[in-house]
Amino acid sequence: MYRYFAIIILSVLCAYGTTNETNVSKSALSIDENLFILQALDAQQYGKFADAASLFEKLYAKSGQEEYLKSSIRLFLMTNNFSAIDGLIQKGFENYPQDFEYERFNIAKLIKENNITAAQKASIALLEKERNEQNLKLVGSIFLYMQEYNSSLNYFNEAYNISKSEQLLVQIADIELRLGKVDEAILRLETYTRMNGCSVNSCHKLVEIYGAQKNTNKMLDVYKRLYEKFEGDDYAQKIFEILMFQSKRFEAIGFLEKSKYKPDILIELYTVEKQYDKAVNLANETYKKTGNLEYLSKIAILEYESANNKTDALLNSVTDKFEDSLSSKSDALYLNYYGYLLINHDIDVSKGIDFVKKALQNQPDSPYYQDSLAWGFYKQKNCKDAYDIMQKVVGVLKDKEVLEHYDLIKECIAENKKVEK
Repeated sequence: MYRYFAIIILSVLCAYGTTNETNVSKSALSIDENLFILQALDAQQYGKFADAASLFEKLYAKSGQEEYLKSSIRLFLMTNNFSAIDGLIQKGFENYPQDFEYERFNIAKLIKENNITAAQKASIALLEKERNEQNLKLVGSIFLYMQEYNSSLNYFNEAYNISKSEQLLVQIADIELRLGKVDEAILRLETYTRMNGCSVNSCHKLVEIYGAQKNTNKMLDVYKRLYEKFEGDDYAQKIFEILMFQSKRFEAIGFLEKSKYKPDILIELYTVEKQYDKAVNLANETYKKTGNLEYLSKIAILEYESANNKTDALLNSVTDKFEDSLSSKSDALYLNYYGYLLINHDIDVSKGIDFVKKALQNQPDSPYYQDSLAWGFYKQKNCKDAYDIMQKVVGVLKDKEVLEHYDLIKECIAENKKVEK
């Protein structure tokens, strides 16, 4: 935990200064200085912080430019070379007494040394000299680490009143949650997001709180606001999941229609609600856009399921679509569906069995596909193999059609025994 706290503190301390070439005055730089800068930046980029810090220290000694000194201190702070840091910070105190950043560097060093009490005293003393947002956040962070939440909250609130920073807002909400002030945290976040719009950090924090409360209505409201602003698929998925969890199927359909998110799901929902025309139209539209043959298989199933009369013309249309769309790599569901159709309507039982077997290669334990195979064997008068399969199936499935198949297959077995006698 301490390591992560030190990283947070360093980010607060160094928020107003970074080590990069643009911070350095380029006027009258010698070739040697340019070379040193490039070497230092290269070392920093590859994580050689001690080397980079030493190079910036040499640059400071050579040029006297303050930014080199600060860059050296920042990099040495990442190496825990406290003796080097002490000497450099002392130079900062002596040469730049009005620059309070050296006091922040010293506080960072104390924190890295795990001398939190001294860091706290130094940060409060600094705050008396310069009461700004950065120093308020620094003191607040130290009190937060010490689990003095009320004091921490006071400092963060004061810092927030200066900047109205969303990052501070979320941090304050976190502290309020630790103090059990859930309603206050919610009110703060809701007020901010209603006035400033739903941003990722603040609204995600709201979702986190409402999720802990299992308040799906509030979660749905926040996700809708996030989706309205960012239109991300992740937010659309959450909205859909919550609506389905709440059994609001028609509202889920309306959302999918408006958002155009996942047409496959919308096709399935249309099918469940027996809105076959809408399902076929959407499948056709998606097929034309994507050229994905799976949608042609979906259309075939929808045509068949929605027809009251299974006429020869309908069967021809459906089989044509399956012939055009299926391959050995097709989803097992479509392979079995077409196979069963060929078997059940006595169109081509042998071919139907072949398709069902392909489905079973992908899902060998599916009782539905096993039922299809058994029904194919029955149609071929191979009642023994059909019966052996169905004995396993009826142990798992008890739906009406399966039991009808089983009864007919048992009758076939009994008739064969009579003939044998």
